[in-house]
Amino acid sequence: MITNLVYRKFSRPIARFLMRFNVSPNAITYLSFFIGILSAFLIATGRIYEGIVLLFISQIFDCVDGDLARMSGKVTRYGAFIDRVFDRFVDAALITGIVALNPEKLWLAGFLALTFSFGVSISRAMAEAEGAECKVGIAGRDTRIVLIMIGVLLGYYLETLILIAVLSFITTVHRIIHTVRQF
Repeated sequence: MITNLVYRKFSRPIARFLMRFNVSPNAITYLSFFIGILSAFLIATGRIYEGIVLLFISQIFDCVDGDLARMSGKVTRYGAFIDRVFDRFVDAALITGIVALNPEKLWLAGFLALTFSFGVSISRAMAEAEGAECKVGIAGRDTRIVLIMIGVLLGYYLETLILIAVLSFITTVHRIIHTVRQF
């Protein structure tokens, strides 16, 4: 929902523009990944505002690659694969970046947020690998990224990590139950 309401308003015009220059969707995936990792680094070093701005830009370009691939007829399994994998690396970097702000206080909440965030992704990937549909849950990637943006901007690092952990756990359990019922 957040993707369609916010990011796609920017990503589609950018994709249409880039199509004119025959830009590879995979190049945009790499760019989005780089910007996402840089955003996490800025957050880790206390440059919160710059980090959040870059995270927002990274999310837009994370949509541009798919929009560009669809518009230009360059959808590939390789592109879809690296996009999903790079998203997980950015997610991990963001949570690690938050933990780096105060490791002694935030390490456990960060560990749980990271573990359960990956649970959300892997439960969907495994369900889809077995032929099930699994897009349910309250804490998909868009939700987690928005929570990070808001929570970090407000300085609620621990609370953000705990909220991500709890919502991701709930979503993972929801996806497991949803998938098992399909079998």
